[in-house]
Amino acid sequence: MASCKPKGPAKGGAAAAPEACGGVADIDPKLEWHDGANSYIIRLNLPGFKKEDFKVQVDCGGRLTVRGERPAGYVRFHKAFQLPQTANLEGVAGRFDGTVLSLTVPKQPVSGTDMVMARLIEAKEECAARAEATTWAEALGGKGQMVAAAVAGFALGAFLAHRLLSATNS
Repeated sequence: MASCKPKGPAKGGAAAAPEACGGVADIDPKLEWHDGANSYIIRLNLPGFKKEDFKVQVDCGGRLTVRGERPAGYVRFHKAFQLPQTANLEGVAGRFDGTVLSLTVPKQPVSGTDMVMARLIEAKEECAARAEATTWAEALGGKGQMVAAAVAGFALGAFLAHRLLSATNS
């Protein structure tokens, strides 16, 4: 039995013709994220949509949600993601030019201490993510056997040096 839901978005973010099935096609519009000096800029490619067809929301936890439905062609989308801690949630602004929705999220003014703390938190999170995904063999780039042989050779050399020195001192 054929499915009415398309397997993925067609070229350009457009959906396959859902009318043939009598259903609604879900699309995944292309998203661009730019981290500027004073703000984050998010762009969503939404050809065929009108300003009235979608809604943008930001909750108090910093979750940005963009959802829309186009009655002509029965096409809908839903995008949600977490904004960084440095985002000013009160200043989110948007502009739609007919095909691209541009959202500007200003960054909170930060002091030197706040910036250092934010960088430390980001570095810890990144380090923790890498630690979970990386084994020692991967971290050594597949040279684990070579490192093990070097450590064993060093230990053997230290042992022999100790034995020779203790034999000559007795």
